[in-house]
Amino acid sequence: MNSIYTQHAIFEHTFWIRVLKDHSQFILDALAEKEKEEIQMAKTFIQTFTTLLDSVKGPPNNIENLTMEAKAQALSLKEFKLSLLKKHLTTDFTIHLTPTFLNHMVNELDEYLLILNYLEQQQVPPTFHELHHHLLWTLDAAGHAGAISDSLDAVEKKLKQKSMQFSTHFEHFYLKAVELTGYLRTNLESFPALKKMNKDVKLEIELFQVFLHEIEELELSNEMLSTFSPLMADHMMREECYYLTKLAQSTNTENPSCDPTSSNYK
Repeated sequence: MNSIYTQHAIFEHTFWIRVLKDHSQFILDALAEKEKEEIQMAKTFIQTFTTLLDSVKGPPNNIENLTMEAKAQALSLKEFKLSLLKKHLTTDFTIHLTPTFLNHMVNELDEYLLILNYLEQQQVPPTFHELHHHLLWTLDAAGHAGAISDSLDAVEKKLKQKSMQFSTHFEHFYLKAVELTGYLRTNLESFPALKKMNKDVKLEIELFQVFLHEIEELELSNEMLSTFSPLMADHMMREECYYLTKLAQSTNTENPSCDPTSSNYK
């Protein structure tokens, strides 16, 4: 099997399967005790993605089977997430995740499914235009920053202010990405305003990574008053690193020093 394809497949599977495992854990942690059926389903997904993550470390000749199984489980998790979102919107269903948080988790899963469409044909996923990544990840980063603010105790004024500043900046980047995507109808692939945005986003994400590391350290040392989990910080840092990695590929610039497939958690 093509070694370049295998390398890309292992990278994508390692990153995305861990993301989906995290999502399943976040759902489990957020479900009310009375939601027994959903709790059991979340536990099953955690175990499933744990097993799949172990499989990625296996022989490369298993990539084809791994891809098929990963796609099947990703589709099942998408159905589960959408069912939770539907219940959240229409019934007296108790889960301590906002509809938008659930929706963003579906957005991420759809990105993995897009990549899986290429991997299952034994094709290296294409290098998408940078605006493709901006549209997904700036909105996601805004949600991350907002979630941090929501988790902080009311007395953590400085950290709340800082996280909301990040949220606002990323929302502005998202709106800009929407408009600039429309400009591509001119058949221009790049232009000065887009190049500037790429640099500005890169810098903002790097600053946000520093903030996430600070938040994680404060939480681990119990110096921060919040309900924010260290796993959530680790999860967010991996996603921001993946964003920077994809942005570097799209713009043919230097890769970030971080590794989106590396985690402090099993």
